Amino acid sequence: MAVARAAILHVEDDPSLQRLVRAALEQLGGHIVRSAGSGAEALALAAQFAPQILLLDLDLPDMSGLALLKGLRGVAGYAALPAVLLTAVREPGARAQLDALGVREVLQKPFRPRLLVEAIDRVVAKGGT
Repeated sequence: MAVARAAILHVEDDPSLQRLVRAALEQLGGHIVRSAGSGAEALALAAQFAPQILLLDLDLPDMSGLALLKGLRGVAGYAALPAVLLTAVREPGARAQLDALGVREVLQKPFRPRLLVEAIDRVVAKGGT
């Protein structure tokens, strides 16, 4: 069964990881990806792009990924937007807190591109878009 394409906002400050994630999700998964290098850039891009899934790093230059996610929760249309964390942080937070923020998957860096695509596809399949 084919998984629907999703519009994904990827927030990562490392340009090489932005390119790797975009290539994996677009080429292997058929998804549409837009990247932002900071929380402020992500907030501006979210308004233009209307993502269906957020893919966030926790360690951003201007705010944490969780602070960004909390901020987006207050914006109309983003209250229930599913999120996936892709982070080097080994313990990103209490699972209950992550669940309450709509985090559906947590992936550790370094990561395998195929596993990232599979995680996004699981979110899409569960009605994440």
